[in-house]
Amino acid sequence: MKILALSLSVIGAFSIQTFSVNAHAKEQTLVKKSDAPHYSLRKYAHVQTFYDLTAEEAVKIGLKDNVPPAAILAIAGWESGYGQGYVAQITGNIMSLGARKGEAELPPLTLPRNRATNQIMIDVDKAKRMPKDEVVWQKRPPSLKKDYRPKPYAGTANNLLYFRNHPQALKLAYADVMRDFSSSWISEKSKVPVFLKAAENMDKLVKRDGKTALLNCQVAKDFVKSIGGQPRSFNTRPAWITHVNKVMDNAGLCALTQDVYKGESFKLAWLR
Repeated sequence: MKILALSLSVIGAFSIQTFSVNAHAKEQTLVKKSDAPHYSLRKYAHVQTFYDLTAEEAVKIGLKDNVPPAAILAIAGWESGYGQGYVAQITGNIMSLGARKGEAELPPLTLPRNRATNQIMIDVDKAKRMPKDEVVWQKRPPSLKKDYRPKPYAGTANNLLYFRNHPQALKLAYADVMRDFSSSWISEKSKVPVFLKAAENMDKLVKRDGKTALLNCQVAKDFVKSIGGQPRSFNTRPAWITHVNKVMDNAGLCALTQDVYKGESFKLAWLR
């Protein structure tokens, strides 16, 4: 009887442990499923490629210059169409930064639009080889955006495919754009009141709570709100704030920047 009781006890303990493990696994699965809708943008390959090129640098630059990294990434994603917009493809300017005095800007261009996809093409030679009824040629106005291509191509209609053919240069250009935004545009030396105030607020926050406060999602959203939706701001339309915040949420950029800050690789952080 003792042997039988002992056996039943062992079996019971094993069953409880197994149930506990299975319940935990089920709980983990449910958590992942419930998180999935919040990161709906992560299913797109071009979004993943874009943030693979920008996430680590955004964390470094944002923490150095006291600008929330998730906000940098969300603005860059929205403004550039995740690097797919024709201005971003040509110039590398993923944040739509206007050219200042003495800086090269993208000139007016005549570019083809693919009728089937409705996409503007920057590969002009390829478009010329396509049947004429498949392409519409359109004059594009001056973009007024800074051109991050190197000399002698910056500010010209030459070598529009430079960054497509030089991917390492593209990654460096993306970093330059984010650096210009966080150190020059959002600056206590800025002559734009909303940028000056945003810089002062972020500096005060870091002084009080430390650099990691910049990784807080509400801080990132408050920052976006502070520089948009008002006269003489980054984008005067109130809807811009909503769009940027949706990118932040649906790409999981707050969680991504927090994981990258902790030293996790982009690939692992993105697949969470």
